[in-house]
Amino acid sequence: MKTEQQEIHEYQLWRKNCKERGYFWKIERTDIINQLIKKYKYINYLEIGVNDGTNIRKVLCEHKDGVDPGIETINPSEVNYPIDSNSFFDLIRGHDIKYDIIFVDGLHHDDQVYIDIKNAMNHLSENGTIVCHDMNPQWEIVQRKQVPTNVSCWNGDCWKAWVKLRGELSNYSMEVVDTDHGVGIIRPGKQIPITEITDNFWEFSKNRVHLLNLISIDQFFEKYD
Repeated sequence: MKTEQQEIHEYQLWRKNCKERGYFWKIERTDIINQLIKKYKYINYLEIGVNDGTNIRKVLCEHKDGVDPGIETINPSEVNYPIDSNSFFDLIRGHDIKYDIIFVDGLHHDDQVYIDIKNAMNHLSENGTIVCHDMNPQWEIVQRKQVPTNVSCWNGDCWKAWVKLRGELSNYSMEVVDTDHGVGIIRPGKQIPITEITDNFWEFSKNRVHLLNLISIDQFFEKYD
């Protein structure tokens, strides 16, 4: 367990090193999304939590829908559903609307992430994929529900929803690529539900490889090339 000051110092050193080498991540969430679109020839893409549009603009998919209530920033033109995710899924509930790939990056609270993923499953095509951001926070201060003021990073406690689902789902495969704050991939498949469920960050941090089913960038490309 580290003190808050130790974590802040560690975070600042990490940012300094990233700036010196010229990049934060070798690949980012957009690269993973586009690789999955390319491999499976996906057509329909949904993004929950568009923010300023940085990600959705670079997604290479024929049809793209964006959902964001526009609380954090003025919605870009890519947002064609300017509502929150619960309202969006209520809107399409009961309709035969399916997406090949759904990116979950909305409110970074575990309860909402859990709801978003479960709702996404109801509108996923047969061979579809759910991609989730912020699943592998490196510091306790960035995974709190309240946005920190002493570091310029916030993952929230999305990881708790992931760990909970790892303990519930046996008919999906789940893995997190170790890049860009943790990029989760959920696909139809099989996994043995884990039993070591925790909502304590320090317990999670010690066992993150197992709890998340953490894989490297190289392992991702070996599997999805």
